[in-house]
Amino acid sequence: MLPTAPGPSSSAAQEPNPCAPPEPQAQPTATKNACVVTARSETNGGGASDGAELGSGDSSPGMPPVLPERTREAVNLEGPLRTRRREDAGPHSFALLFCQLSYRRVTSRRSRSPFPPPVFPGWVETARARRSTSPRSRVCPITHLQTAAMFVPCADPAPELTGFTFLMPAVSVGNVGQLAIDLIISTLNMFKVGYFYTDCLVPMVGNNPYATTEENSTELSINAEVYSLPSRKLVALQLRSIFIKYKSKPFCEKLLSWVKSSNCARVIVLSSSHSYHRNDLQLCSTPFRYLLTPSMQKSVQNKINSLNWEEMEKSQCIPGIEDSELCVRIPGGGITKILYEESCSREISMAVLLKFVSEGDNIPDALGLVEYLNEWLQIIKPHIDGPTASALPWKIPSSWRLLFGSGLPPALF
Repeated sequence: MLPTAPGPSSSAAQEPNPCAPPEPQAQPTATKNACVVTARSETNGGGASDGAELGSGDSSPGMPPVLPERTREAVNLEGPLRTRRREDAGPHSFALLFCQLSYRRVTSRRSRSPFPPPVFPGWVETARARRSTSPRSRVCPITHLQTAAMFVPCADPAPELTGFTFLMPAVSVGNVGQLAIDLIISTLNMFKVGYFYTDCLVPMVGNNPYATTEENSTELSINAEVYSLPSRKLVALQLRSIFIKYKSKPFCEKLLSWVKSSNCARVIVLSSSHSYHRNDLQLCSTPFRYLLTPSMQKSVQNKINSLNWEEMEKSQCIPGIEDSELCVRIPGGGITKILYEESCSREISMAVLLKFVSEGDNIPDALGLVEYLNEWLQIIKPHIDGPTASALPWKIPSSWRLLFGSGLPPALF
């Protein structure tokens, strides 16, 4: 039972009854160091406040005492709370209920803190302090990498890319651009210098796609990795997974910001487009096309003209409506158009090389696209000079052995 405080009308202490039996001595409980909370009513005009001592009843260490049902029903939860010293508190059951409800609220949050329940006094502040230092609440350093820069170098210092030509694929129809980047990285033996940490691509992990020995075959690869060849001033980005919905444009914006901050001389995007979207003029000509941003035209237009390449034709923005405006349309090109338009607005030197293809075995399309690029950049030269040299010595990556899955099991036959 909680001790009863004298009423407002009581002016003197009651006389002890000599006939009453002596009261038994109170046994020490586990709430010796229990905190005391005092409730001040908002209706008494800031007058004297009643309090309750957290020491009544049975309780276990570190746990608030259990209140009787009648005490819980008679409590008013509308008053500002403040902490008082134990000897200044008066008897009031509101403090007990407040501590009990607060303790349950803090400890019922899916047990986020791995620490045991704190012991009175000041258990609320202790729980908050321990939760703030809990291992699950600490910020992973990789989050800062995502905020500061998308590119994460494999070693410090970061590679110097000033004046480099940046090659990258577009995840487009037939994956032609990605296969072409595979051929370039494998043929030139480019080494990995970093990766892109981004939430815009579907996560993936695999073994080394360019393995040449058993030792380096166990190296891991992820969805966006950067390879470099300083002797040729080349840097290549390889994308190995698709974009998450509504994340393609944020990725292009971050990528171009990194390209501009890295002072790359130019960007070349290898892409593809659906062959069945070609018009009559495109059907009667070469399947390769190119696009140049205004900043790129100033430096390479004469070289492109000497190659007799054909520029990507503009078509109706809304197919089937002849009165619609003309614009660049790349059906099945993925992020190609976004990259091109963003580069035009940011004055980035970019060239887009693409081929009209269909889904299927797109290895010949990839070989044709890299040879189309090689006409301009002269990445490699044929070993044999003569009319019989019909193909360039591109090195097929080891990962292409499983491009169409494993072979048929002999048990089928």
